[in-house]
Amino acid sequence: MVREQQKKVTIRDIARILEISPATVSTALTGRRNGVFVSEETRKRVWEVARELGYPFERLRARTPRLQQVALFCTSYHWSLVFMGAIMDFANSLSRRGGRVLLQVENDRESEVTLIQELYRRREVDGFILLGSRNKVKDLPSLEIPYVVIGEIPEEVNAWQVCGDNEDGARILGEHLWALGHRKIGVFLMESNRIPSLKRLMGLKAVWKRHGTDLPENWVLKLQTEDENELSEKLPKFIFEGDNLKFTALFCYNDRVAGTTMKFLNRLGIRVPEDISVVGFDNEPYSELFQPPLTTVEQPFSQLVSLAVQLLEERLASPPLPPKRIILPCRLIVRSSTAAVTSPS
Repeated sequence: MVREQQKKVTIRDIARILEISPATVSTALTGRRNGVFVSEETRKRVWEVARELGYPFERLRARTPRLQQVALFCTSYHWSLVFMGAIMDFANSLSRRGGRVLLQVENDRESEVTLIQELYRRREVDGFILLGSRNKVKDLPSLEIPYVVIGEIPEEVNAWQVCGDNEDGARILGEHLWALGHRKIGVFLMESNRIPSLKRLMGLKAVWKRHGTDLPENWVLKLQTEDENELSEKLPKFIFEGDNLKFTALFCYNDRVAGTTMKFLNRLGIRVPEDISVVGFDNEPYSELFQPPLTTVEQPFSQLVSLAVQLLEERLASPPLPPKRIILPCRLIVRSSTAAVTSPS
């Protein structure tokens, strides 16, 4: 008796069981759009049935989907010089293989989410990279849309994400200031970037706590914007106690705020770092051009963009998996804007 060979499972078998088209099954398995929209729920059901039937997944390995149409969303605030270089490298790489990058600068989060959903519904884009932190759940599109966030997101959101370690970056700067003898530091944070601001504050507080003391809340100035007028108005009231400086160092949310701060300190006749030290965050290219050059921490922007692209490709190509979050370390860059305290603080 000749043993009957077991029939190989095809996408038509999966389609028949789920009562959907073979094209939908193909799109769900390969990640290729094929002119078909597939929801996350359908994608999961297809993979579940494929596993149950014993579908030969090795067929897919030679056909790993590649990003062709990618939309990158950012605000005007996040379009920094460092990110711009990394994104241009990615755009050039994608164009060489016949793809394209759509760049959308959108400052209104509600409009951004609406546009993302519409582009995906019309099948104009394979996936999305969202540049910059999203502070509220409503600032993010539905999870069935393939996207990766470069930046912080709310803890309760289970999305694909890469970001620099804001808390540890601030801790590194805090330890640097402490080692120089600074005990009283003023902290400038951004209300518009609440989550990274809170994490940076946590990093600083951890340093002071480790050394057996506290970093009081009244040492923290929360700015609404990066507008120079707001900082110009609030800076003197914040840093002075009578005729004397209240702090020996200032921790600025980012390099832009640090540069503006040093400009206003100079106008007030306060020398950096002789009278007060200043640190920033990000290591923008212009930070070493300040007078004096700025001590800061470097975020790995190029690596973040590269990882976001890898995660987006994995998101499209793989069976339904739990979203991944990757946090990369920051690096201390010491320049001339910080110095040791010469008198007791």
